[in-house]
Amino acid sequence: MSEYLIGIDAGNTSSKVVIFNKKGNIVSTATTPSMRFKQRRSDFEEFDVNELWALISKCIKEAVEKAQIQPENIKGIGVTSFGNGVVFLDKDGNAIAPGCFSQDYRANEILNLYQQEGTYDKINQIVKGTLFAGEPGPILRWYKENEREIYDKIGGVLTFKDYIMYRLTSVFATDLNCFGGSFMIDMETMEYSRELMKLYGIEEVYDALPKLASEPTDIIGYVTEDAAKLTGLAKGTPVVAGMMDILACLVGSGATGDGIYTAVAGSWCINETHSDRIIPNASSNMPYLYKGQYLNCSYTGASGSNYEWFTKTLGGTARKEAEKRNISVFQVLDELISSVPAEKAKTLFSPFVAQPSIHPNAKANFIGIDQNTSYAEICYSVAEGVAFIHKYHVDFLKKAGLPLNTIRLTGGIAKSRVWSQIFANVLQVPIVGVDCEETGALGSAIVAGIGAGVYKDYGEAFENAVKVKDPIMPDSSTFSTYEKRYQQWAKMNEIMMEYWEWNK
Repeated sequence: MSEYLIGIDAGNTSSKVVIFNKKGNIVSTATTPSMRFKQRRSDFEEFDVNELWALISKCIKEAVEKAQIQPENIKGIGVTSFGNGVVFLDKDGNAIAPGCFSQDYRANEILNLYQQEGTYDKINQIVKGTLFAGEPGPILRWYKENEREIYDKIGGVLTFKDYIMYRLTSVFATDLNCFGGSFMIDMETMEYSRELMKLYGIEEVYDALPKLASEPTDIIGYVTEDAAKLTGLAKGTPVVAGMMDILACLVGSGATGDGIYTAVAGSWCINETHSDRIIPNASSNMPYLYKGQYLNCSYTGASGSNYEWFTKTLGGTARKEAEKRNISVFQVLDELISSVPAEKAKTLFSPFVAQPSIHPNAKANFIGIDQNTSYAEICYSVAEGVAFIHKYHVDFLKKAGLPLNTIRLTGGIAKSRVWSQIFANVLQVPIVGVDCEETGALGSAIVAGIGAGVYKDYGEAFENAVKVKDPIMPDSSTFSTYEKRYQQWAKMNEIMMEYWEWNK
């Protein structure tokens, strides 16, 4: 009898339900449309919580029907999503306000308040990371200060993925990695902390925190009868605790070996590896797969999203060419990017279309455009700028003493050999892609498989389900050019800091 696993990757723009077989091959997929609200305010990034479940449940049913398999042969379900952001429910499990995405930064004012109160550094010390506005603690404090009538009704606090698990199982639970990475855990004790909630100024929320699973593979509950009717799943299918999407991408890439970094070039610019150390000033040091080890992360809120913005806003020339030749717009853009020699490029791009970033007020910009600048050069500068922001973070991890031999690149950009070559040249290491277009969903399916007994452990799962591509090797002849341009790029951002600070 064939065995199948479901990985659900719930993202900032859309969510995907993917059914895999034991070999890690995709059997079927279904994707939700975007569920992002029209902004009520420039710093709000919200979604309809009830619509989230309606869309996800519909996608699960669609994926099961497409797969043409017996629901009973689906042995486990894993869910991942971006960390941070927040969903809050009342004591009966009903949504009481729009959910917040992790790129919601209404709580920038709360970070200023924490600094005035003298609690900001104390919070960072407990969570072993660098607090930013899109995390649950500051957002909840914002509601306490600004919409008290909603805050006082809060009976449950979840992340995006936890809400999906709740609707599947009726169990109010989360996992240590996602809640730890969302700065809701004392990283010394790996438990909830009343002191931390008090420092956030939300001590009333302590009793609304969900049951905490210590391992991504822990089964937190089983598909209920109501959820089964809605989704086409079999009642009693196990659902595991899962993890944040950045760890899911690492698992889906099989990148647990020493000297391997994972770079996620998606909505966020994520750069991560693991060690047995807390890295001071890292973006976060999350709970990892194994006790006594940490997922050391350095990140900002935009990577591939810069390319998405560019294609939507400034991609008209490429779209016309693609239509004329009946090819993908991304193929045209790849051709344009590859036509520009790095040593002749003059335009620089700061890839800060979203927050959090290197400064709370950082914005994207082009520098060095004149009347002779071509469209191809502008396209190239976007690709290079995205690679540079990854280098900014990778260099931080390297300087902290975390060894680097190769990088597993995931996210939409990883599909492009042109982009992968730029990454290899800028980062000066081999870039290895994964032969799976849904790496986060695969990581979620793998932990579901381990939890359900389909795989004995991570080693057996990787052997069966993870297939890596041949490495793209860096071209050493480009190193000096990229080092010079990176220093120019870094200096440009250093100069802009004064403006961003002034423009608060």
